[in-house]
Amino acid sequence: MSLTNKLTAALFATALTAGAVNADVKFHQKPGDTSGYPFSESVEVNGLLFMSGQIGTGPDGQLVEGGIVAESNQTMKNIQEALARRGLDTSDLVKCTVFLQDIKEWASFNTVYRQYFKGSFPARSALAASGLALNSRVEVECIAALR
Repeated sequence: MSLTNKLTAALFATALTAGAVNADVKFHQKPGDTSGYPFSESVEVNGLLFMSGQIGTGPDGQLVEGGIVAESNQTMKNIQEALARRGLDTSDLVKCTVFLQDIKEWASFNTVYRQYFKGSFPARSALAASGLALNSRVEVECIAALR
């Protein structure tokens, strides 16, 4: 990374955190979560809800069977449920990042993803990533605008 890019990134990070220093921050755990994982399900700050990445785990905490389509559906359902706990839905999403174990499954993921939106889509990035939790095929983290 060039010095200019590093300085730009540092300035951007400073600007982001400067507003958060005195902001009211609310940390939310998933109800009944006893996993002990060192992260919150979501965090509210400055009118935004930052959501931790979701994978295709069912109520039993295990990945659903059926490959990328089944995992993608369950991942999106988990996102819907996390949003609903905050009084939101997928229309409130403004940015999502998609991590795929195999980028060749991008089209299959997109087929499922489209079904969870009516109208506009949030901004989005997608990339291949190895070592996703529980050997998941997909993980999605999102940011939503609070109502």
